[in-house]
Amino acid sequence: MDILCDTSSVMMLIRIVPDMFLDKRYRCYTLNLIRQEIFRNPKFKNKYPWRNDFRTKIQALPGSLTGNAEINRYFEAINLLIRNITINAKTGRPFDLSYVDQVFLACALANGYKISTGDENLALFAIQEFGEEFRGNISPLGIINRWIREKLIEWNGELHSCVADWKINNEHPQSPKQIREFRNVTGRRYPGS
Repeated sequence: MDILCDTSSVMMLIRIVPDMFLDKRYRCYTLNLIRQEIFRNPKFKNKYPWRNDFRTKIQALPGSLTGNAEINRYFEAINLLIRNITINAKTGRPFDLSYVDQVFLACALANGYKISTGDENLALFAIQEFGEEFRGNISPLGIINRWIREKLIEWNGELHSCVADWKINNEHPQSPKQIREFRNVTGRRYPGS
């Protein structure tokens, strides 16, 4: 399972496994737009002052993979749907995806990647509009659970404190299913649950 990570997922996971983008066993990728957002957006500078420690670890997919005709085709379709005010069937409100979200989803669809995002709006849009092509969304906690199950990481107190920071920083909530799985695979209570 190859996973394309958005900004919030990267910020939640990079301290757990600094080599997540360098070691192919983790099968995680991100885009240069996401990387740029992490280091240029003042919000991340204030919220995650440690992010510069990982500058060399956050490697993006090469441009040739992110700028191909298939990705452009998906981007144009997504952009057209957003411009034409596609309504979220679950909430009854229009979907609102940023340019970065649109490129992110187009790349995931074109490459057959799952996505990792806490942005429920983005995931619902992908399911609603690209149901057959969309490979799904896995939460950052779901990725951690997979890494533990596959014995790619051994859970310890230091890693647990990184997860506790997610709650402190008011990051996207993780699913109850993944929280139960986390308890099963680590033997520890998920922070804040």
